[in-house]
Amino acid sequence: MWKYGVIAEPLPRPKSAATSNHMRLIRTKRTEPELRVRAILRRRGVRFLGNQRQLPGSPDLVIPTCNLVIFVNGCFWHGCPRCFRPPKHNRQWWLRKIAGNRRRDQRATRALQRLGYSVMHIWEHDGDVRIANRITKHLSGRAANGYFGKACLG
Repeated sequence: MWKYGVIAEPLPRPKSAATSNHMRLIRTKRTEPELRVRAILRRRGVRFLGNQRQLPGSPDLVIPTCNLVIFVNGCFWHGCPRCFRPPKHNRQWWLRKIAGNRRRDQRATRALQRLGYSVMHIWEHDGDVRIANRITKHLSGRAANGYFGKACLG
């Protein structure tokens, strides 16, 4: 089967109909971790755009005034070094799938950096305080260095 100019590996048979139904319900936009990051940005008065498909990797959040993009990565789907545990069923297929996702993430990060964006990856397991501190530190540093004036601080 062809997909995006390469031969795509066929999907493995699901372990059960229940597993298949569960996987089908997993969202890709406006997930709970992404909504938490959006709320943190709003509380700080930072204006942002969501799910910008025209940019490489379709970043979850973009702060145009600061040239900052934020990806909110699910620990399973993006292979978090702290949390990822591959499923026992179809293990090799999942390991290849997650490795491919990580390579795609790296390509998107490099492409965005070439376009002049700073890229921040936030993991699903990151707590609100950690997320808020990372964002505040990044935005304060950008403004303090004179890149974008006070627009980055909200």
